Amino acid sequence: MTLKLDAKAHIAIGLAFLVISIVLAAGFLGLIPDRDAAERDGRIALAEAIAASAAEMVARNQPEWLAPTLRLVVKRNDDVLSAALRTDDGDVVMQAGPHAVNWTLAPNDLSTETQLHVPLLAGKTRWGWLELRFRPITPEGVTAWIFNPWVKMVGFVFLSALLVFYFYLGKVLRHLDPSGAVPDRVRSALDTLTEGLLVLDRRQTVVLANRAFAEFTGQPATELIGMNAKKLSWTDPQGGDFDLSAAPWAHALRDGEVHTNNTVHLRAPDGNLHTFQINCAPILTGGRQPGGVLVSLDDITSIEQNSIELEKAKDAADTANRAKSDFLANMSHEIRTPMNAILGFTEILRRGYSRDGADAARHLATIHSSGTHLLALINDILDLSKVEAGRMEVETIDCQPYSLAHQVIQAIGVRAKEKNLRLDLVVDGRIPETIQSDPARLRQILTNLIGNALKFTEHGGVTVTLALDTRPEPATLRIDVRDTGIGIAPDKVEHVFDPFVQADSSVNRRFGGTGLGLAISRRLARAMGGDVTATSVPGEGSTFSIALSTGSLEGVRLLDNTSLQAAVAVSADIETARWVLPQNARILVVDDGAENRELVATVLGEFGLALDEAENGQIAVDMARAKAYDLILMDMQMPVMDGFAATRTLRQAGLTTPIVALTANAMHGYEQEVIAAGCTAYLTKPVDIDALLATVAHIVGGHREGASPAAATAQNVASQSVPDRSPIPSRLATKTRMHPVISKFVLRMREQMRAIEAAQTAHDFSTLIELAHWLKGAGGTVGFDAFTEPAAELETAAQANDAVLTAQWVDTLRDIAERIAEPGKEHIVTHRETKPCAPLKVTGPVRSRLEANPRLHPVIGKFIQRMHEQGPRIEAAHHAADFTELAGLAHWLKGAAGTVGFDAFTDPAAELEAAAKAADAAACQQWIDQISALTARMTAPNSTIDTNT
Repeated sequence: MTLKLDAKAHIAIGLAFLVISIVLAAGFLGLIPDRDAAERDGRIALAEAIAASAAEMVARNQPEWLAPTLRLVVKRNDDVLSAALRTDDGDVVMQAGPHAVNWTLAPNDLSTETQLHVPLLAGKTRWGWLELRFRPITPEGVTAWIFNPWVKMVGFVFLSALLVFYFYLGKVLRHLDPSGAVPDRVRSALDTLTEGLLVLDRRQTVVLANRAFAEFTGQPATELIGMNAKKLSWTDPQGGDFDLSAAPWAHALRDGEVHTNNTVHLRAPDGNLHTFQINCAPILTGGRQPGGVLVSLDDITSIEQNSIELEKAKDAADTANRAKSDFLANMSHEIRTPMNAILGFTEILRRGYSRDGADAARHLATIHSSGTHLLALINDILDLSKVEAGRMEVETIDCQPYSLAHQVIQAIGVRAKEKNLRLDLVVDGRIPETIQSDPARLRQILTNLIGNALKFTEHGGVTVTLALDTRPEPATLRIDVRDTGIGIAPDKVEHVFDPFVQADSSVNRRFGGTGLGLAISRRLARAMGGDVTATSVPGEGSTFSIALSTGSLEGVRLLDNTSLQAAVAVSADIETARWVLPQNARILVVDDGAENRELVATVLGEFGLALDEAENGQIAVDMARAKAYDLILMDMQMPVMDGFAATRTLRQAGLTTPIVALTANAMHGYEQEVIAAGCTAYLTKPVDIDALLATVAHIVGGHREGASPAAATAQNVASQSVPDRSPIPSRLATKTRMHPVISKFVLRMREQMRAIEAAQTAHDFSTLIELAHWLKGAGGTVGFDAFTEPAAELETAAQANDAVLTAQWVDTLRDIAERIAEPGKEHIVTHRETKPCAPLKVTGPVRSRLEANPRLHPVIGKFIQRMHEQGPRIEAAHHAADFTELAGLAHWLKGAAGTVGFDAFTDPAAELEAAAKAADAAACQQWIDQISALTARMTAPNSTIDTNT
């Protein structure tokens, strides 16, 4: 803490020190009596007087006569502690007082103010010494300094002078205060100004300050008088040191000119920085030279702050406008791209430019995917609007996170295959079978994150990992989407969650997109009580993490990866099943769009339903009153009479027929309005055919028939004939100039396949990686696209040092290589070496590993029946030496048996296929015998052994 003294105190202290200096000089010159010196002189005179008497007694040889005199001196003089006569030999002849204790000087030492010894002479010879011991003139130690007369005198004079000068100068300075020259009424007027006023002299010393400026500084105006302006807390705009030589008043004092509208900054005692607009006018003397300067200061801190805020608001508005402009530009591009495809391919179909049915199917697939993309884009915009407006509602129900992730990967996996990327779903430890969340929103988040990861990844792949973190309460499910893509700079990671923002503009040009997906995903996750975060390393990839509360896990099973895969297989939707709807059901389709009515009529007409159409609500009301319908599909926005009015009219007339609303309005709250109007259910446009069929079936009483996807796949495999062994031509074979290139590749490919097989046999994974990478790129380059995906999978398996998977993919590539056809030539089959057949002893029933699933029992039974049919065909092909037919049957058995769970057939069938390709009749017979033995022991579900054995 710094003690602040006013000018009066400084002057008083200076004058007091000046007086002390004069007193000390007078003492040094001997102008002030020295009491201690006088005391010392008295002691010396006493010693000399006693010494004179002692010399006379010694001369008479009667020194003992001096004893009474010494005792009298010690007794009558309090300052004398002891006295003695000592011979020159050092013997004490007589003493008064405790002299032996008090005396410490040696004979030859000099006297001090407390111990005096005077020599005694007998004639011209020294007889001895007179010794007198005195008290100290001043106390010894610290008290000696305190009670020193000079110290006491200096202290007294200093304090007295300081007080006298302080009060005296106070009175004098009041008369000398320049501000006192200002009349009180003028000072009062100056003090009422909100503007600060200062008058500085040529040395920049304050000679006048009004109350406003004093309040700025936090000091009384009187204390500012005499203070140099440099000592005030002036700063630069950032609060740093201010160059006072560049101050406006310094310029005014130098050049004698007025300086206006300058800005200075002063830090107040509370630490806040104030900004002043300052005007400086020089005060000219008689010689027209600046003798001082008048400074006015106007506090514009609030104005400057408002200006800063206004500038920030302007910048924010400009940024928002730029974002809107960028968004509109992006939207224009994003909307036009799918619209161009939709309109272009529609026009091609309308004009009949398609060459064949396959061509038309591809065009329709493009139209469908473009329409789906356009709908997703519109949904993103609507979702963002809802979240920003705080109108996004989420539900909390049971949902299966693994099943949702699996469904998303299944739906989006085609994009990974198109780019030759891995897309893996991994479970770290055990996770709950169900959690409390919003499945629709979670699916949307996963779709956005996985889709983004695939979009920004060109090599490697994407891994989706699910894990349970039980450390916080409640437990948290974490879903990490990790890619090996381009990555994001650390300072841009958080910005990618802002709407319409991507890591940089080049990303938009290179990959496209609007920058809405991540913004929506984070907002949805937070609305669900979770969050989405990201970490990234540029050039290595990114990880986007979803953290969601699981809710209560009481009674919920924690399953590992294997159990979850089985659960997904068992609970899969029966996608291949067909709806069976009652043939006598009659439906009225109401829509002002003829194409919409045609779409619904086409879909439902496939199921034998009777349909009538109406183009507005009034016609629908008239038809519903005239004829009984089992269901009315009602558009809600139509001319003449809309769906709301038509529904209310029918309900008021007592009609109880179910009415399902079909509307393109998907905004929040619209469904409640539709239901309140009297509708039974609500479907959005574009029409989801599956949702439409499910709703219609639920109302009119339909049901599904068919197997689950897994069962349907198995059934298709079990019932298929010998697989396609036709040659695989290059897609570039139609270009004659490419034939030499293709032929060279085929020769090179056969050499590389032999190298691949050798590397696989030797488990030389590094060589396998190089060869698979070459085949993946080279095969596609010359038009043999069949190599691309298997070669990529072989490369991945080799990178993981997985001997089993590499063997499987090498087999697949070998099959493809055997079917590769050179331009204009039949394909050359590369035969596979066979290995001797090990004896096989079948001792028990051969069962399918899928028989635990009752829904697959019919498929397993059909395969067993099919296997007994194929057995004689295998035998016949062998007897006829038709090795091509035999290889095809073995290839079918290798795939079909494993698909329905009879894994025991896989290896024998593969070896039989190799033996048939090598035309090794003996080896074929051995493997056929093993397969026959296995067939004989095949057991249907719920049976001990099959009846055909």
